[in-house]
Amino acid sequence: MKKALSDKSPKIPVVILAGFLGSGKTTLLQQWLQWSLDAGMKPAVVMNEVGDVNLDGQLLPEDVAMTELLNGCICCSIRGDFSLKLYELVQSERPDIIYIECTGIAQPMELVDSITEISLYSDVVLNHIVTLADASHLAAMLDEGEKPNRKLMNLLQEQVRAAQLILVNKADRVNEAQLEAVQRELRAWNAEADMLVTERAAIDRSRWLDAVQTGDAPAEQKAKPDCTSRPHAHDKVTVWTRAIPQAVDSERFERWLLGQPSNVYRAKGIVTFTDTTKRYMFQYAYRATEFVPIMPQGEVEDVIVMIGEQMDVAELERSLRDVCQ
Repeated sequence: MKKALSDKSPKIPVVILAGFLGSGKTTLLQQWLQWSLDAGMKPAVVMNEVGDVNLDGQLLPEDVAMTELLNGCICCSIRGDFSLKLYELVQSERPDIIYIECTGIAQPMELVDSITEISLYSDVVLNHIVTLADASHLAAMLDEGEKPNRKLMNLLQEQVRAAQLILVNKADRVNEAQLEAVQRELRAWNAEADMLVTERAAIDRSRWLDAVQTGDAPAEQKAKPDCTSRPHAHDKVTVWTRAIPQAVDSERFERWLLGQPSNVYRAKGIVTFTDTTKRYMFQYAYRATEFVPIMPQGEVEDVIVMIGEQMDVAELERSLRDVCQ
């Protein structure tokens, strides 16, 4: 009898807070941590600073577990440290939710890749990416009298492009015409994400629930949120995770990977084949696959993680089920 595709255990949702320097990430984090505590959840935080001192961390509640990553950016120079620290945080604290506050120069998509890799052997899943855009900063960059720095503009575009929720923060520091120009520019970078205009990163509590909630029940009713791998319907960049319940034919599985549509950017995971005695770690990117034999330590389930934009989850479910028959 074939086993049904299912997620066997609850996952710990991860929420990324991105945005350029001074955009209001720590202010937002303070509010979301308090709401998490009020809901009876156990939050944890990963904070990244490019310098050797984390001053923002002093603003957080003392009873919240926090891991600091200093002297580098978690999406590049200390990416390996990030993976290790996140894994250690999960094992030692077993939080209900993890917030990652990126340094202002980080590109969230690089973190997406790291988190999906960690999800292969740890109980975490990327749930939401929130990007804060400083309205006054962007308005100045878009002003005709100031030539934008191309490298900086590209960084801001990448931060916005990855988001499911964009906060146009510090709106009180610009006039109406400037605010409209900033919103038009942000929409050109990311047409699908939800966008809110804010002051001091203040949003309605229901939008926090949208970002942290992973199942159908409200977060307040869950001591440990039940995380499914179902991405939100409006997400631009989505991560889809599923267990592979049994050994599969190697050629059939590889054909399935290579047949994914262009909006599936990457896939990785662990798989067992019916036509070999070895288990494999696999990678898929840019219409190419790679399979490496592995001998995992401990109990590691076969699993697949996909990253893409506007992925057809129903079709992924159906086609994977066919491969596993």
